[in-house]
Amino acid sequence: MEHFSADDGTVVVRLDRGEPILESLREVCSAHGIETGAVLTGIATVQSLPIHYVAQTTLTADRTDRTTTVTYEGAWEINSIGGVIADGEPHLHITGFNGEQTVAGHLEDGCLINVLGEFTLTAFGGLELTRTPDENGIAKLTDE
Repeated sequence: MEHFSADDGTVVVRLDRGEPILESLREVCSAHGIETGAVLTGIATVQSLPIHYVAQTTLTADRTDRTTTVTYEGAWEINSIGGVIADGEPHLHITGFNGEQTVAGHLEDGCLINVLGEFTLTAFGGLELTRTPDENGIAKLTDE
């Protein structure tokens, strides 16, 4: 992994074969002091694509009943990844294509680069966001 900081605070990240996306971006956030910000762009090829998605319309406090977690193996081309960083934790969604199917969802740990990944992150100055669970356990952005 390498990361490069621009004068305006934007950080460009390169990940190489076998490196994990989410875990690496957390490390970059920590190294550059990004507590509140965004992952603006991301492209990559991955060999393991773990995601989860909400699989029902009824919201209950028990999150295990409402989400489905899937790990796709093989060569996946990632054409879109982005999301908000709050409390130094990226909340990212990802879209991938393997030549036959397109999948999308909330990125989980263990998504490993196959060939190369490139990402841009930025910090939001003057804003401190956190995620606070509501009555259904949904972590919502607040500035408290």
